[in-house]
This record gives sequence, C-alpha cells and structure tokens, in this order.
Amino acid sequence: IHTVGAGGGSIAVLDAGGALRVGPQSAGADPGPVCYGKGNAVTVTDANLYLGRLREESFLGGRMPLFVDRTRQAMAELAQQAGYPPARIAEGIIAVANATMERAIRVISVERGYDPREFTLVSFGGAGGLHACQLAQQLSIPRVLIPPYPGLLSAYGMLLADLIKDYSQTVLLPAAECSTDSLNTYFAPLEERGLSEMLAEGIDREAIRIYRFLDLRYRGQSYELTVPWSLNFIEDFHRLHDQRYGYANRGRPVEVVTLRVQVVGEVDKPIKAKKALDGPESDHALIGEGEMLFAGTLHRSKIYDRGELRPGNRLSGPALITEFSATTLVPPGFVCRVDPYENLILQQEDG
Repeated sequence: IHTVGAGGGSIAVLDAGGALRVGPQSAGADPGPVCYGKGNAVTVTDANLYLGRLREESFLGGRMPLFVDRTRQAMAELAQQAGYPPARIAEGIIAVANATMERAIRVISVERGYDPREFTLVSFGGAGGLHACQLAQQLSIPRVLIPPYPGLLSAYGMLLADLIKDYSQTVLLPAAECSTDSLNTYFAPLEERGLSEMLAEGIDREAIRIYRFLDLRYRGQSYELTVPWSLNFIEDFHRLHDQRYGYANRGRPVEVVTLRVQVVGEVDKPIKAKKALDGPESDHALIGEGEMLFAGTLHRSKIYDRGELRPGNRLSGPALITEFSATTLVPPGFVCRVDPYENLILQQEDG
C-alpha cells in the first residue's frame, strides 16, 4: 500500500511563490469541502463540482445538499489571488491532484519493474471514478474497472478479507549454504506458532494456508527483496532484482537475511453470479444532462443512474454515472460498458 494526500478533501493553496499546491493538508469530513456548507478552504471536491463533474442533485443519492454558490465564490477568490480565471484554477487543482496520484501509481508499478500497459486500473472510493480515466490515460493503462458500490469497497474488503498472520526470523546466512533441510529448521517453529494461533481464532485446519518467503540481498547491500520460497530461490532472486533494478549479478554471493511465514485463514466469500448481457442501449438509465469543462471547453454531457444500467449496456463520454456511494466520470474520447458482473469497464474509444 502506498498512500498520498490527494483525496477529495485535499486543500488547494498558493504557496509563497504563487504556485498551486494541493494537499497533503485536508479539510476532512468536518468542516469538509466548501460545498459541504461549513468549510472555507477550496478542495479537490470543490474543483470537481465547479467543473460540472459532481451533481448537487444526486450527491449521496440526493440526500446531501451541496452548496454550489459557496464553491463558486471560494473558487473566484482563489482565482483572484492567482491571477487566473476560476475555471483554469479548478482544472489546475484536478491536474495537480492527478499528478500526485500518478506519481504514487508509478512508485508501485514502473519503479518496481512493472509495465502499467499490462494492467487494469481498479478504482474505488467515492471520488476515485472522477480521476481514474485521466490517470489511466496519463499512464497508458489500457482500461479502468470500477466495481459495484465502489464507495463501499473498503468496507466490503474488511468484512470479507482472509485472516492473515505474519512471522519472521532473522538468520543472515549465505544462500549457497542453505539447504532445504536447514531452512526447514528455521521455518518449522514459525509455522507451528502461526498454525496454533490461527486454530485459536476458530479457523478450520482445512481453511489454513501457509506460505514461505525469504528476504534476500547481494552481499554488501543494505536492502533486501522478498522472494517466495522455492527450490530455485536464488535464481528467482536474480530475476526479481533484474526486474526491479535493471540488472542481476549472478556471480555475486547472495545472502538470506530474514525468513518469513505468512499464515492465511481463508473465510467463506459470496460468489457473485454472472449475469446475461443485455443490448448496448443505455438511454433507459439516462436521468439528465449537464455541462462539464475539459481543457477550457464546455461539453454537453449525459448523466446516468448506475442502478439502472444493465450488463451489456454501453455509453460514450462525456458523461457522468451517479450512484449513492460514488460518481464516475467518462471523459470525452472514452467509452464505458457494463460487464456480466456489473463492473464498469472504461476504455479510450480507439483502445
């Protein structure tokens, strides 16, 4: 997990040099963004509202009013300080927040040897869908997946997550001298402890899985890479080092620094049924129209109720898809389809 201060409550300010900064300070939930009615500091949420990417009539299913006039006034004051039009400041806030999130994604992908073009960007949270397509475009990620009830995904995860316990033992041994039997001597007490504690949690033995890992490094290094245990763990380390850092030195001695054991207690999970595909027509879910600003240009956009979209439905941007827990933005040039599991799949039209 890599976290950054770029959420909907992140505050936009001008620094001493007049540059626009967003976060890490946050307005939080109370007082919250200006549009919540109590806060006075412009936030990412206010910028999305100003640009037409949030709808005051459908926020939290229409149960929570948004104060559009307060946001416009606060954005105008910030724009006056900066010497730019309010719309440009609002787009600038989104661009800065996106750049912060983009850097975070690069840390866990490109900087670890993974090519973003080979992955799907999974977006969740109430505001994740407002930024996901632009982030995917900037990182050349081919598609975005937004699961059902995205604003509740973390809560679902907490309820359905497996029980996991981690154990470790520092050993600092030459890898070439480590036989399977010698490593078993170190792994065994960690596994016995983990198994005992997991059984005490009430997990059935048949639902317990045990995984072994080793922290390895080249002799003389001050950092390690965690490698899943296998009979060829030294070669696996060379390959991972090459992927992460761009080189491997197979003639250099390797050290085993730490042994790790992960004990997983699997819990029962509901199986989501695959639904039959409907046709591509999506107008039955249309609930209104509005205007959104992109690159200084106003675009007429359609607004859809996600609860009315069915598997197989397809729509083109610019559009907003609203639901109780989240809002999804489909920018110009993107299309959205609903898959058999009711996920939203967003891609560029030529992708």
